[in-house]
Amino acid sequence: MALSSDRVSGYLFLQDSNAKLPCEDNADVLTAVRLGWSVAEMRGRNWPAGPPGEGTPMPDHIDHALPLRIERSRTELRIEAQSVVAALAKRLHVDDFQPDQDFDRALNDQAKLLDHVRAPKVSQALQDALTVLRRPAAHIQTHAHGRGQAAPPVQAAQRALVILQAARADQQLVVVVQMDRAVTAAKEAVTDAEQQVWAAKGGPEKEKALEALARAQAVLRFAEDGKAGEANGLTTLDQLIGTLERAIQTGPDAATQTGIEAILHAQQTIATAMHPPWEQLAELIWRFDAHVQDRLSAASETQAIGYQLGRGLAETYWALDPGEAMGSASWNFLLGKSRCGELSRMVGRLGSCWGEYTAPAIAGSVEVWEDVVKTPGWLGSPTTHSQQCLYSQTRRWYELIILGQDPTTLISPGALMKDYRTIGRALKLFWPQLAGIVFGLAFLAALLVLIAIGGASWEKTLYGILATVGLSAAGISGTLKNSAQAMLTRLRQDAYTDLVAIAVQTAPKPPHRRAVREAVNRRKLTTATPN
Repeated sequence: MALSSDRVSGYLFLQDSNAKLPCEDNADVLTAVRLGWSVAEMRGRNWPAGPPGEGTPMPDHIDHALPLRIERSRTELRIEAQSVVAALAKRLHVDDFQPDQDFDRALNDQAKLLDHVRAPKVSQALQDALTVLRRPAAHIQTHAHGRGQAAPPVQAAQRALVILQAARADQQLVVVVQMDRAVTAAKEAVTDAEQQVWAAKGGPEKEKALEALARAQAVLRFAEDGKAGEANGLTTLDQLIGTLERAIQTGPDAATQTGIEAILHAQQTIATAMHPPWEQLAELIWRFDAHVQDRLSAASETQAIGYQLGRGLAETYWALDPGEAMGSASWNFLLGKSRCGELSRMVGRLGSCWGEYTAPAIAGSVEVWEDVVKTPGWLGSPTTHSQQCLYSQTRRWYELIILGQDPTTLISPGALMKDYRTIGRALKLFWPQLAGIVFGLAFLAALLVLIAIGGASWEKTLYGILATVGLSAAGISGTLKNSAQAMLTRLRQDAYTDLVAIAVQTAPKPPHRRAVREAVNRRKLTTATPN
């Protein structure tokens, strides 16, 4: 396969990068990759405009049934991501970026406050009710309107009202029980701390008591702010329920539209309230990220690259706002030419940390997504199917670079034999041997036929010589080829690399059959071939 000069230089550069940056600290590099990934996921799960992720909710929580990760709630997954970041930061000794405050505690406090302002039970109920109102035809009547006919709008509004009323009962418990208890406990802690301050005699004892009082007062402020956020959610539900009840009494024609508009307004109210705590949390994460990059760059270049690679790959989904046309949260930035090129270079530099096909496969799938984004007909609707495909892609990258899955296991059975290009490459490389063998076998067959029918002796001699010469020439050519076994290795590697890269990508259906293969073939990263 002919390569242009820029592709050749790209191959050599990335192979040299692998050679110059061996993963001597492989465990720490992979920890850094996972830390970068978790930082991006943590930020995305806290981001008010962040992507939803995917999951299968538990049917119930009877007897505290134990969920798999995909069955955990969004709040549980958010807390899990934060815990992972805190633990990995300690493991890499980068959790000390603010000496006067524990990073883990600051992160949890800010995220918890944001979650209370979001009022997750209320937010989920609003989304569920909105779905019911926007798709009333999904609810089917089987009696008065006949089987298969859409339910009237008033039924959809009533179903939405039931959802909101059930959420109100749950939210009432959150405010009255959970948050009241938190505020009461915080006030008691402040009272105890104040008594310790008064009892302290001075010096170090007084300073320690004052520090404890400051911490208790901070906890009380967070508890009161959290209660206020949950209470605002309850108020929002009360107002929305009243609006929907009046709309239903007015008539079925107005009920659905009025409900949709009221829910959208309620969602906007909650989003506005979330902005200040989100800004504080986003700044905390930004400062932590800058600290991690600085520290890892000083400690180990490969660890710094690993952190950026993990974060960069995860951000393609967790930092994406599909509705944004330009900017740092857009498709065009996160999967644009500049970022995709840098991601490919970084995965190439760390190629020796994984199997021989992992880095080229990831680079190939990145090239595919770069083409998806710059091809409107391929990207399609950026807020639905394409985003779901991208989530599947990030999960596959996670399996390859963090879980260490062998990418060749993703190739479907028989895919190698179906790839006619592989057969063409084999014929191109080994045509002298094949031609010699066919030539020799043909004359050997003719010789056997003449012997069987008793032909002229000179013909037997001629065919025997030609058969011997043909087979001998093939043998000589084969001997020469044995000295260049790297060509055969390269053939196998090229074939597998293409197949693996195609198997790894999860892009939407391309506009034409060759689109994926053409994108994969543009990658500037290949496997290293032994001499």
